[in-house]
Amino acid sequence: MKLVIFDIDGTLVRSDPHEDRLFWQALVEVLGVIRQPFEWTDFQHVTDSGITQELYRRQFDRDPSQSALAATERYFESLWQTFLAGLPFDEVEVPGARDMLRHLEADPDWMVAVATGGWGSSARAKLAGADIAHEALALGCANDAMAREDIMAIAQVRAKTANGNKDFERVVYVGDGNWDVKTCAKIAMPLVGMAVEPAIQTRLASQGVTHILNDYRDRGAVLEALDAAGVPSL
Repeated sequence: MKLVIFDIDGTLVRSDPHEDRLFWQALVEVLGVIRQPFEWTDFQHVTDSGITQELYRRQFDRDPSQSALAATERYFESLWQTFLAGLPFDEVEVPGARDMLRHLEADPDWMVAVATGGWGSSARAKLAGADIAHEALALGCANDAMAREDIMAIAQVRAKTANGNKDFERVVYVGDGNWDVKTCAKIAMPLVGMAVEPAIQTRLASQGVTHILNDYRDRGAVLEALDAAGVPSL
């Protein structure tokens, strides 16, 4: 049995540029932070929990309370729910993602998991907005840890538990971000790049990603990439 772990934003769901806008709205309106021109890659952990805590410390020189973090997460989820309610599924999913996941879940050679830097509630809202069945998937998210490698490890452990605690003969990640490339290179995990925009394909190729997809509509190409992709050579 092999395991494929999918990122969500930009990989299964076309959430950009709405992600930045809604995330900042939640932080400003609930936590009272001041929006500043940061690049997400400026943060130690490019996850909802990591960015929120580091940004709050920068501006207030202390950690946010757990109740404030919970309120921020709930509000962020509600913003996504409201936004997604007006969109058809096909505008939300990366083309072919729904059918590809269904195929992989039915394939006896593969198991599917999800590892996202987003909070769990908003991650589930996005998957539901794309009509991607996710209730039974092993999921690691920003509620579990701040570091991406820890989130990916948690998703893998949960998938292994669902697989009767049997080891996987191959584990491959599918993602689109700089942080996905860096994390996979750090932990020596094969990566399939997802590039819904030409600029993303150029960036991923320059980062040593061996196999890059534009969508999931060519099932044969997806399966070939999952089997053949190597570790990024940063």
